[in-house]
Amino acid sequence: MKLTLKIWRQKNRKEAGKFVTYSVDIENAEMSMLEVIDVLNENLIEKGEEPVAFEHDCREGICGSCGFMINGVRIGPMPAPLSASLTMRHFKDGQEL
Repeated sequence: MKLTLKIWRQKNRKEAGKFVTYSVDIENAEMSMLEVIDVLNENLIEKGEEPVAFEHDCREGICGSCGFMINGVRIGPMPAPLSASLTMRHFKDGQEL
């Protein structure tokens, strides 16, 4: 499964930010959104690029620190899941997030 991620990148609050588009290959539909970002970060680091910074703590969907917006909706397509518990089976191959 392949996803396209459009992620807001901003070096610091003084500099202008922008959306950057990344393509990510998903090996397992049971991967969480946090795991997908981990895969993206591994790819970015291999290329010598800055990894995507994101807030997380427990990775179990209970602490609430991994909440973010996907396609303008708080967290994702299901009713209020956190990104730690949002799996890729809820998205379609080739989807842009």
